[in-house]
Amino acid sequence: MAAETFLERIVAATRADLAERMARLPLAELRARTAAAPAPRDFAAALWPSPGGAARLIGEVKRAAPSRGVLAERFDPVAQASAYARGGVAAISVLTEPRFFLGALEHLAVVREAVPVPVLRKDFILAPYQVYEARAAGADAVLLLCALLDDARLAELLALTRGLGMEALVEAHDEAEARRAVACGAAVVGANSRDLRTFAVDTDVVRHLRPLVPMDRVFIGESGIVDVTGAARARAWGADAILVGEALMTAVDPAAQAHELATAPGGASAELFRHAGAGPFVKLCGLTTTAQAALAAELGAEAVGLIFYPPSHRYVSREQARAIAAVASSAGLLAAGVFVNAAIDEVIAIRDDVGLSAIQLGGDETPEYCAELAARLSCPLIKSLRLRDDADLDRLDAYALAGATLLLDAHVPGMYGGSGTLGNWELARRAAARWPVILSGGLTPANVAPAIAAVGPRGVDVSSGIETAKVKDPAKMRAFVGATRTAAATTVPTEASV
Repeated sequence: MAAETFLERIVAATRADLAERMARLPLAELRARTAAAPAPRDFAAALWPSPGGAARLIGEVKRAAPSRGVLAERFDPVAQASAYARGGVAAISVLTEPRFFLGALEHLAVVREAVPVPVLRKDFILAPYQVYEARAAGADAVLLLCALLDDARLAELLALTRGLGMEALVEAHDEAEARRAVACGAAVVGANSRDLRTFAVDTDVVRHLRPLVPMDRVFIGESGIVDVTGAARARAWGADAILVGEALMTAVDPAAQAHELATAPGGASAELFRHAGAGPFVKLCGLTTTAQAALAAELGAEAVGLIFYPPSHRYVSREQARAIAAVASSAGLLAAGVFVNAAIDEVIAIRDDVGLSAIQLGGDETPEYCAELAARLSCPLIKSLRLRDDADLDRLDAYALAGATLLLDAHVPGMYGGSGTLGNWELARRAAARWPVILSGGLTPANVAPAIAAVGPRGVDVSSGIETAKVKDPAKMRAFVGATRTAAATTVPTEASV
């Protein structure tokens, strides 16, 4: 006989505790108490990040966790929640399960009175009675676990939650659960990196499930986020919000830790890739005419690249660039200016003059340079990196944490892109498993589909691969975008992959 899982044990305990509470306080009396609860705060609205901004932070208050034991010997839920609020959280989650997490509804009630942000009841909700309990205690939202609830019960509890003026965080761990969360109409979908059956953590769950959740739903990354890198990575993969518990509960200064997580980078990448939805982001680089930009728009590309590097045969003047950028902007495309080792003031001046909507750096710019430039930009920043060996992979985090979206190009000594040389796809695959990247380097209509399958990039960038005799070829442009879209349609997440 298979050993009982944690989830099975906690469900059994929850049912027993629930029966006792229902015997002590009849449902009719509990429902009457909800009328005295404070008006619900808008949980979903609080979790929408600003365009290009950091992920909204949900700070979790819990005394213990089965994976870690007691997290706070001296537990003061109000002090903990108040520290989170000072640190800039958008909402607070309170564990109310008593046996395994040492929680209580009283913790939620006192936290709700003490903080100005929405409060989530995090528990193992099985029955309508628990939803009424949450509202009576002042909760603004409840957690509903797809792993515990069939479709009928999930729909019932979601409807009841909304009928009481609250919202639900509907949590999924795999593809099937994510699809169920979306199908039931959840406005807030969580991707939990922790498997509640085994307690193993796989932070790749966020990137695998993000494409399955429409952009009009709040998408939350849960569990396994312990530092700024984890927060930035979840945001870059498209998380609108993150839920963090243990790292905050064990922090020496929870307010400072909350502030650090609530201001982590990654938002610029999320905003950049939002243009592509679930499909690959397509950038056609090195355009020199308005006709090429118009064709890029017709084909459904997300961005065009304009080269401001004089040695390149694709170099454009400011006058040319203004005309191309205007066509791109009117069609909803991003116009990215590509610079190589340029002074920051020069980049800013050209951006403002031309009307660029993104900046790409293709030279030897350092993470410090990127951070300084990103702080002065109100648009996405892309940094081209040429992978040669494992040591180059170690540089990725520094650039990503400086606010840059990573573009992976082939390493060709003495050249800054546009070489037509194929990059190292194995190194690129390993990079793409950590951060959402744009793949470049020797891509053509013939090899872009295999490249997407082998690397799994969030986007692709092409220049020489859509040229004939160093001039953009409309037929190749059309074939490249078509091959990319075909590849995207056949490269979908599977349950095995998560």
